[in-house]
Amino acid sequence: MGKNGPIDVIVMNSHGVGQVCNVHRLPRRGETMEAWNWHVEEDGGKGATVSVALGRLGVSTGYIGKVGYDPWGDMGDKWMSESGVDTTYMYRDHSVSTGTGLIMIDDDGLNTIVDGDSACRALTVDEIHDAIAAMSEAKVFITGFGMPFQKALAGARIAKEEYGMTTFCNASPLPTEPLGDLGFVDHLVVNDVEGRVLCGLPEDSETPFGEICRQVVATYHCNGVIMTCGAEGSAVLDGDDYFFVRGTKVKAVYTIGAGDGYLAATAAGLVWGKTLREACEWASKYAAYKVTREGTMTSRPGEGYPPLSDVEEWMRSLQE
Repeated sequence: MGKNGPIDVIVMNSHGVGQVCNVHRLPRRGETMEAWNWHVEEDGGKGATVSVALGRLGVSTGYIGKVGYDPWGDMGDKWMSESGVDTTYMYRDHSVSTGTGLIMIDDDGLNTIVDGDSACRALTVDEIHDAIAAMSEAKVFITGFGMPFQKALAGARIAKEEYGMTTFCNASPLPTEPLGDLGFVDHLVVNDVEGRVLCGLPEDSETPFGEICRQVVATYHCNGVIMTCGAEGSAVLDGDDYFFVRGTKVKAVYTIGAGDGYLAATAAGLVWGKTLREACEWASKYAAYKVTREGTMTSRPGEGYPPLSDVEEWMRSLQE
């Protein structure tokens, strides 16, 4: 039970903050140099973004993760809480720093990224278990590999085997170690490039999407696969049922976070009683709308992950 009542969806993944600056050129070893336009991106790790998207859709959401006692941890708590997300189990730890990345962009538009590791490395399995148990009424559990993948999978196993939740696992970024048997994962979420990698296929392989999904299930024993395929749409295998959801054509202005939004919207659909096919079709339109808006976590009007009222109004306009 969350502090604001029953929780419908649990999200367990990383929170981090990116800092961006411009430089004329990348620094040489040992050099101190000028940078300008230094700012914090209003974007978090995959746990925070999925949580915020769900919260703005009006879904009762609880977040599980670990951050430091620092401004970046405070920022994640603020972003999620303002969106209605319960952050009771956003554990704070003096021994870690909230993940942050530094992105330097030179005069040619090339960038170098220094990416800090996830504070969720310090999240213990006991803490994960306690948090899931406290929100055991949840219908859906979402995790992913923005945090150490072994702990993400431990959470999914607890959610499925002990509490019977529907489990989603976003296998991004793919770990270098074997994933093992994923029989406790209902929906393994990947993009088409990751799907090919999991099957040992070359990146430009023309293997049909359905075949890739079936091969992933045969190898990892998850119940199904949701594979996003960029603007084309998404390929979905749910048990023996395979279908493809075609993308909605829009003029994209900001594609970062679209996949996280799609995942959140799919989970929302299941909470609202939609079938998986219906949920994915709705989520596909939601993601199309999202990429017409700048930003992700920002709450500026007309930007970021949209509230449900804006989504419904945009979807009605598609039918006119």
